[in-house]
Amino acid sequence: MTLVWKSEKKYNKNRTGRKDTTTKMKNKNETRKIFFQENKNEISIAILVVILLIVSPMLSEFFLSSANILNLLRQTAYTAIAAIGMYFVILIGGIDLSIGSTIQIVGMASIIMLNHGYSMGITIVSILLLSVGCGLINGILVTIGKLQPFVVTLVMKEIMAGIVLITTGGASISGQSIPDSFMVIGTGYIGIVPIPVIIMILVFIIAFFVMKKMIYGRLLFVCGSNRRAAYNSGVNVCMIQISAYVLCSLCAAVSGLLIVARTGAFQPSTTGQGATGMEMNAIAAVVIGGATLAGGVGTVTGTMLGALLYGILANLFPLIGVSSYLQQLIQGLIILFAVIISVKDSQSIVQKMKVRLRKL
Repeated sequence: MTLVWKSEKKYNKNRTGRKDTTTKMKNKNETRKIFFQENKNEISIAILVVILLIVSPMLSEFFLSSANILNLLRQTAYTAIAAIGMYFVILIGGIDLSIGSTIQIVGMASIIMLNHGYSMGITIVSILLLSVGCGLINGILVTIGKLQPFVVTLVMKEIMAGIVLITTGGASISGQSIPDSFMVIGTGYIGIVPIPVIIMILVFIIAFFVMKKMIYGRLLFVCGSNRRAAYNSGVNVCMIQISAYVLCSLCAAVSGLLIVARTGAFQPSTTGQGATGMEMNAIAAVVIGGATLAGGVGTVTGTMLGALLYGILANLFPLIGVSSYLQQLIQGLIILFAVIISVKDSQSIVQKMKVRLRKL
């Protein structure tokens, strides 16, 4: 009897162990499936970036040169920082077409202040406060004024572009009195990494932390996905929306300061395109990164990958002899394709939500 009981006990232990192992395997598989489903956009873009990095050296022997890689990283940093700001606005279902002109007015103001002898610290603080003011105007007109974000930011873009042209007379301003400490921000290195790239990484880490670990990040998602439900839940929707426009303008100001610190001069745009259409580059990066223009969907990581993908293409085109006119056409088609995908994604999300509500 004792032998039988021991053998049964041993059998039950083995059986329990097998069940635990099977359960763990199922949990691991489910976790992997959930991970791939939640991050399918980021994974897809990362694969495209890897493919481009493999194909680009085959198309141009200069692509992997150290000078070109550093130039690619710098250019991507400007776009990525502006795109992270745009991400906050698009996440709440808005849009900001004024960041190109914000970069222009920031560049002009910083050069003028430095040329008049203001210290670098006072100049940077003043420029950031100026950008906060621009963001507040956009946010207040959209929320309290009940105006369409597209109209408000388009008007602000034209107003700021007009102020720049009136102030400068359409002429460039050279930075005769810019201190070397300011120029280092745009041209210097920490080790072998350009300082603008390090600033881009810091902005990404801060934005990632805000969206993942802070309540504010969740409120942005809530206000973007269902504004009425957020309001009924006691969320101050107006303040969340205004803060998103302020963050967008702040990121544009950081990008503008880095550009000025790199060039050491200011050249106003007389074509009405702001800082060479930076707003379109930022929107493209955000939408390519998986965000929907309807709001409530998107990640900071996807935005960064979208900016990198867009930056690689913009860097590669001149190297393989693509004309600037054709570049604009291709970039426009990329944005159109990304917007179409984002609209389809938002429609599928709405349909899924309706199905869930019906089940409830």
